[in-house]
Amino acid sequence: MKAIYLIIALLFFTSCKDNNKHTKPNEEVKIAKTTSKTHKMLQGTWVNVVDTLSTISFEGNTSKNSYNGVDNGRNIFFTVDNTCATNQSVTTGEENKYLNTTGAAEECYYIKTLTKDELELQLVAEEIVLKFRKK
Repeated sequence: MKAIYLIIALLFFTSCKDNNKHTKPNEEVKIAKTTSKTHKMLQGTWVNVVDTLSTISFEGNTSKNSYNGVDNGRNIFFTVDNTCATNQSVTTGEENKYLNTTGAAEECYYIKTLTKDELELQLVAEEIVLKFRKK
């Protein structure tokens, strides 16, 4: 079971491809700045509770995954929204409770818990919960 959580966490941050491949040569990729309290609280590095060698770092509107201190080298863009951006048509009416990733694997995570020390993300498509502690 521990391996499944690790694989899901790694897929979350490694499966998205670089969005810059779809831009014209002189076109800038613009990412909207999110200034919600939720977005601000996500910033920083989070350690996976099941596998403490796995970490997620949120900086601005990008996230990076590392394992045993080695960065996978990919930036994954994300937004914090009121609904899932994917076809899952999920909404709770709560503000800023969904983390949407963009790229090859567009995914939606429900933010079950977010405190200054604890983060729980539920992968909406598979109802898998990933738990993290702030580093």
